[in-house]
Amino acid sequence: MALKSYHHGDLRSAILHEARSVLEAEGESAMTMRLIAERVGVSAMAAYKHFANRDAILQALAIEGFNKLAKVTSRARARHKLMADKQLTAIGVAYIMHGIGHPGVYRVMFGQLSSGIPDPGTRIAADQAYSVLCGCLRDNSDYFGFEASEAEAHAFSAWSMAHGMTSLFVEGHARTRNFTTKAQQRTLATKGAELVTRGLSFRKAGEEAQ
Repeated sequence: MALKSYHHGDLRSAILHEARSVLEAEGESAMTMRLIAERVGVSAMAAYKHFANRDAILQALAIEGFNKLAKVTSRARARHKLMADKQLTAIGVAYIMHGIGHPGVYRVMFGQLSSGIPDPGTRIAADQAYSVLCGCLRDNSDYFGFEASEAEAHAFSAWSMAHGMTSLFVEGHARTRNFTTKAQQRTLATKGAELVTRGLSFRKAGEEAQ
C-alpha cells in the first residue's frame, strides 16, 4: 500500500476519522493502531507520533463526542429561545437521536467516564455537554416552578431518561426492534422528552389543577 503524505496537522484528524469509522462499523474490539494506520495509509510509527496508544485515540473520540453532543443540544435549544418547555424537549430529542446515530462513539464516551478515573479532558467535555441541560432548567426555573438551585437535581432526572432511552437503542435491546426507522425513533424520543418536560413543569401542573 502506498503511504499518503499529510500536511502538518492533517494526520491526527485523519486518524480520528478512520478510528470513528471502524468503531461504528466493526466495534471497539476491532480498532487497533495497525488497522487505523493502514486505513489512513501511513506507517504505524507515524500514527504513534500523534497518539501514544489505542486508549489515547478512544479518549480523543470521547472528548470529540461530548463536544459534538454539546453543539447538537445547544443548537436544538437555540431554535426555541422564547419557549422554555420546547427548549427542554428539543434538547432531549437531540440528545437521543444523536446517540442513536453514533452508537459506537456513544459507548466510548460513557465507557471512558466509567473506567475508573476519567482523564480531565473527557470530564470537562462531559460537563460542558451536561451544562446545556442544566443551563436550560436553571434559566427557565421560574417557568417550570422550582428554585434555580434545584436545576441540577432536575437535570439529572431528565438526563437519566434521555441516557436510558439512548442506551437501550445503542445496545439493541429487544424492545427497540419495534422502532427501526428514524421517524419512529424520533417519535419515541419526542414522546419521552415531552413526558419529562411535563413532569418538570410544576407550576403549570398546579395551575391546571385549579
